[in-house]
Amino acid sequence: MPRIPVSEIKEGDSVDQVFMVRDCRFLTTRKGQPFASLRLGDETGVVGGIFWDLPEEAAKLLRTSRYVRARGVVGTYQNAPQVSVDLVHDAQLTPEEAREFLPQTGHDVEKLYARLVEIMGGICDPHLSALADVVLTDEAFSRALKAAPAAVMMHHAYVGGLLEHTLSMAEAAVKLSDHYTALNRDLLLAGVLIHDIGKVREFSYEEAIEYSDAGRLVGHIGIGISIVEEAARRIEGFPTALLDVLKHYILSHHGVPEYGAIRAPMTAEALALHYIDNLDAKLAAFAKAVEDPAVEGLNWTPWQKMFEGYLYKGDPFGSVSSECQDGNDETAVHKSDDGGSLF
Repeated sequence: MPRIPVSEIKEGDSVDQVFMVRDCRFLTTRKGQPFASLRLGDETGVVGGIFWDLPEEAAKLLRTSRYVRARGVVGTYQNAPQVSVDLVHDAQLTPEEAREFLPQTGHDVEKLYARLVEIMGGICDPHLSALADVVLTDEAFSRALKAAPAAVMMHHAYVGGLLEHTLSMAEAAVKLSDHYTALNRDLLLAGVLIHDIGKVREFSYEEAIEYSDAGRLVGHIGIGISIVEEAARRIEGFPTALLDVLKHYILSHHGVPEYGAIRAPMTAEALALHYIDNLDAKLAAFAKAVEDPAVEGLNWTPWQKMFEGYLYKGDPFGSVSSECQDGNDETAVHKSDDGGSLF
């Protein structure tokens, strides 16, 4: 049976193929029967899975294997395809084969990186400019940034996702600082560059996207502080007060403690950085959810963890073109002149 890309799996399909186990939760029914709730993926996306009446040998395999060969029939749960799994086998993949299962950015990472360098090259402050140069000309860092994901699951969770996220935020920061002129553009751009810098070490992304040991033990905030301190030490006379402000951006960019912030944003640039980060992450996750080909033709996405609800993907214009039209166009919609009821 040929492998069906996850993005093309639909209700009624039968599958018997290798998947990456992106997530596995072991649960019990009300009657005490064990089952597994799964997220199965490949380079094209993720599909839900359910394994009822879970045998112990299958549970052991799902606990220890990144990749399994799963057999089942595709149904629907919460408006999305779900594989009802009835059999799993261990899948032995070479590192090269495993990397083929990793989702990738759809953009040219070299062009993304060149644009990021261009934007950061516009920083005028000599110390911040030197910091950006130290970071972006480091070969090991540039390789890592081009490959790192921005997350395991929530947003930009694919190879190259961190670079894509960082550049998108930089583009937004330039525009935002043009409008809110009280913001210091140099500080805001430096904050964008370093806020997630620790993610180049927080994740492992050679054979699967997952947390590294350092990611679990320290996290990207602690790792990021260390990287920025090391970069500043390489710049003669780097001001201590400026370094403290930069570290504050890393510590506060999650906004509030329940989302991982060590400090609340205490400067205008820190506040702007938090909202740019949050907006870019959420819009990227929204776009991925509504563009899922598995739910084409429906007005609502499946339930989304990030948004704690369903997302509307219908066309608010219906059959009417949303393009701007000339005011004299006979097809334009006008208010009624007959004074009749609106209902």
